Amino acid sequence: MASADSLVINFEPPAYAPGSIDNQNGWHGGENGTHPMQTYGPINTAIDQSIVPNPGYEDFGQQSWRISNAFTDTAFGDWPFSPSLQNEAGETMAWNHDQTGLLVYSGGTRQNHFEVQWDFASTVPNEEQAGLQISMSPDRGDGARMSYIRLEDHTNGISVFFDDYHDNYPYGSASNPAAGCGVEDAFVETAVATGLDRSEPHTVKLVMDFVDGPRNDVVKVYVDGALRHTGTSWEDYFRWCEATLQSRTVDSMLFQARSGRGTAPATFGHGFLIDNLSYSSFSANQCDEHSSDGDGAVQSSEGKHGQTKFHKQGCGHQDTDSVQHSDGDSGHNFQSTSVDAAQFTTAAGGRTVVITGMGTDNGLPVAFTLTAVDYDGLLPPAYTLVLSDGYTFAGTMVSGGLSVL
Repeated sequence: MASADSLVINFEPPAYAPGSIDNQNGWHGGENGTHPMQTYGPINTAIDQSIVPNPGYEDFGQQSWRISNAFTDTAFGDWPFSPSLQNEAGETMAWNHDQTGLLVYSGGTRQNHFEVQWDFASTVPNEEQAGLQISMSPDRGDGARMSYIRLEDHTNGISVFFDDYHDNYPYGSASNPAAGCGVEDAFVETAVATGLDRSEPHTVKLVMDFVDGPRNDVVKVYVDGALRHTGTSWEDYFRWCEATLQSRTVDSMLFQARSGRGTAPATFGHGFLIDNLSYSSFSANQCDEHSSDGDGAVQSSEGKHGQTKFHKQGCGHQDTDSVQHSDGDSGHNFQSTSVDAAQFTTAAGGRTVVITGMGTDNGLPVAFTLTAVDYDGLLPPAYTLVLSDGYTFAGTMVSGGLSVL
């Protein structure tokens, strides 16, 4: 099996209700670790965050998640963590547990690749929110951040910052970990975007490759679809500064407003909107050779007719991937805007692909899951499209072609 374990979150009803995101669909405060089973702490009620109506951004649907830095602190465990993937990502020997090994925070099948993407926008599109800042980090659920993005509002627009950890010469080693946490070593901050128009939504994407050994993880930062920076992770901070000799895993996202970057009480009830959050883990070298294509007429089990055309290469996001589906009988017209992940499986009965991402149905934002089964001509290919607005088309391809390779 070549798979991308993925989640797509667009904060839409009925899955999400107005108010605090705590305990909604797997959102929670910090994980307490499996001992004997996983439990979660609450999100601090002082944090200014809430599911709110969309103020008018076209791609944000009916609702978005809002968060500000009207309240800040230096804690980790009481800030919002997104739902965990089933399969963690990290180096082969990366820790998914605490120092004792008893409290485990992430699990599943270890993958070597993690991708996350989200849209953001200002709740006050026509003026600066002085001092506004929010950070977000891939994490395993307890605050062991492996990367870092920060959004800030400035007079000239919104800025995006990326922080990574650099172990410079003399390098840390198993015999001398302190050498990797000396005065010459540091977190390095890079402004990957400045002056972004605050009246429009923007997109940030992190692509992380976890490579066994020190000083070699690769993290790519994209803003609005353009590669802005290539850096590394926080692997060597944990390896040398915490003297554990190992990196950490990730399976979720942590959203914070830390005191060190400033508190802005006037942002209460405002701040940034977060929407169209998607993230996935997979082993990149297992997926590159897999692909799926479909182009033809489909018929549902209820006798309704539609047309589909889709392409997916590998398990992760590719700019050339797309999904289209039209159903004149039911009045639905779907077009993907982001094809985020895929899972390929092979069984005696046929080869299956499950594709997930975001798109629009009749112009309104939705999340989608497409499942296709290639029976090598022994049976008509199976085809199912499920949208987050409640629409489902389940049936077979009756003309054209569909392949899962």
